[in-house]
Amino acid sequence: MPRVPLNMPKMSMTMEFGTVVEWLAEVGGTVKNGDAIVVVTTDKVDMEVEATFDGVLEEIVAPEGAQIPVGQPMAYLQTEAEDLLGDLFDAPAAPPTEAPAVPAAPGPEMEAASPADGSADVRAVPLARRIAAEAHIDLRQVAPTGPARTIRARDVREAIERAQQPTAAPSGPAVPAPATRVAPVATAPVVPAGGALLGDDRTRRIRVATANVMAASAAVPQFTVFRALDLGRLARAREVSLKGVSWTSILVRAYALVLREFPQLNGFWVGNGVQANQAVGVALAVDTPRGLLAPVLADPDRVTLRELDRRIREIAEAIKRGETDPALFSGGTGTVSNLGGMGIDRFNALLTPPQATALSLGAVGRRPVVDADGELAVQMACEAGLTVDHRVADGADAARALDAMQAFLADPVLLLA
Repeated sequence: MPRVPLNMPKMSMTMEFGTVVEWLAEVGGTVKNGDAIVVVTTDKVDMEVEATFDGVLEEIVAPEGAQIPVGQPMAYLQTEAEDLLGDLFDAPAAPPTEAPAVPAAPGPEMEAASPADGSADVRAVPLARRIAAEAHIDLRQVAPTGPARTIRARDVREAIERAQQPTAAPSGPAVPAPATRVAPVATAPVVPAGGALLGDDRTRRIRVATANVMAASAAVPQFTVFRALDLGRLARAREVSLKGVSWTSILVRAYALVLREFPQLNGFWVGNGVQANQAVGVALAVDTPRGLLAPVLADPDRVTLRELDRRIREIAEAIKRGETDPALFSGGTGTVSNLGGMGIDRFNALLTPPQATALSLGAVGRRPVVDADGELAVQMACEAGLTVDHRVADGADAARALDAMQAFLADPVLLLA
């Protein structure tokens, strides 16, 4: 049978490397067209790579944790299919025969570690079986989250973490209780050096990715200007022509119009000047059970407001369900972070390099103001903060940008044009 490589897929336009998270198939095992074979990740996005033909997993050349360039082999499969990998991946040249050997996934002999208790009949990936055997975990008691109710390594690790909770009895001698001392009465947990890390593997990867971005952000000289945006006319329009459209969609569109009008703020600092971007990509921060994700809305000023509102709702709901398209996380030229729904009136958003701006939005609501005649009035308003890379623009530029944003919001016709 032909020997065909399973290559690291390109999950975004900027992706150069991917990391093998978990093998879902075993060496020597049969795979069917559409079966998930391996989980790979790039920073915040995990994706299951599926077989595009029927065959046998002959060899794994990239162990879990290995970082592989896009297009390079992670494994080799044997198949009798004529179409092989179809058009999903471009197959590079086969690696040299003298390449160093990489330990393959455990073979069938390791899967029957506990035939007496029936755990060998449970569908589980090899690494999950190995971890369970070392920790004396009965696989029949582990809840599967993989395709076809397959137990993954993370499922076993989570089961071990639950077994280590103070209220649970130890599951076996191979799973010792954390070596920490807990006071009888404590107002806050204290984690000594070397203590257990919180969250599952994917949650920790998201925190690490966020930490890396924020570390880069700290090196950027940045400032924030604040302004209360008058939303009175739009509030009336939302009761008639814009009924059902969210404030987030309206404010995202206004921000996109500002970035289009001020190319400097839509550009990237590249060391010797500002690089222009022809497209506007607004990354919208979304709070998910596993952490902050920021899908990018491409040119939100060039679709109808209702179409933009539909896209935002669909993307946010899909991401919260854990359904992520890697292509959604590239192309951002600015970021919007809205904490108004959580009762926050004002906050400072940090930049996501190389983006030059970030817009923070507080709660939309009625507040007292003094009008031009000195009379007390009630205004529908929102506090906005525009954070700017000081290498790209100055405070006066940021002030003019927020002034332009107010002009768009004050005239629904301009916003809808």
